[in-house]
Amino acid sequence: MKITDFMRIFSSERRIEVLDALLREEPKDAIKRHIPSSTYAFTVSYLKKVGFVREADGEVSLTDRGHANLIIFERFKESIDALHMLYEAFPDHVIVFPDEFALRLCEIRDAQVIASEPSDILKPHRIFTDHLRNTREIYGVSPILFPDYPEFFKSLAESIDTISLVVTQEVLNIISAYPIGNYDNLEIYLAPGAPGIAATVTDTFLSIGFFYKSGSYDFTRDLIATSPEAIKFGKDLIHHYRTQSRRIV
Repeated sequence: MKITDFMRIFSSERRIEVLDALLREEPKDAIKRHIPSSTYAFTVSYLKKVGFVREADGEVSLTDRGHANLIIFERFKESIDALHMLYEAFPDHVIVFPDEFALRLCEIRDAQVIASEPSDILKPHRIFTDHLRNTREIYGVSPILFPDYPEFFKSLAESIDTISLVVTQEVLNIISAYPIGNYDNLEIYLAPGAPGIAATVTDTFLSIGFFYKSGSYDFTRDLIATSPEAIKFGKDLIHHYRTQSRRIV
């Protein structure tokens, strides 16, 4: 199937509505309650012609081809929606992810933007550190550093199972001035370059921050997600950067 044919099939909201209903295994009579009978018949006829649905014993169901194409489309659509959310929330920023994560953006669709407020300018930082206090493992990519991070993470290292950080040379130069101590649960990796994002993932949440197009980091906004999907996305993202980096500690 050509990509133009694929997009043509999913260019109709009615077709998508019928396909989604069939994916939920709704019977024909239930679908007709929210789609006019004539429109339903025309839509099903089209979907049968392209091999996406079959009809037997008066009921319509997805074919294997229809099911597979619908799942791919839904993932594509949800990823586009998530990308649109990011551009809306961070309009003056560079939104960059490794290519293999582009179609996985749907996994962070539950994310919320935590922004500074006039009466609480440190709100993103405060909520971020509050989340960290209720976790057992921390994995991060840190091209930036808050002044309190070295002491904060040092205190966490005494009570947490794993802390694994990928840092830039600039950040490593700063934290090297602090006595890190001998912690078996602490890992520090040196990135070969400067990652375009700052990300932290734990067993309970994912946090992502972005840089302005000017090159400075935006400390006023943070993306927070807590779903199992988002946490898996975050762990895989950190693993991607870690495999490209050299372990220092």
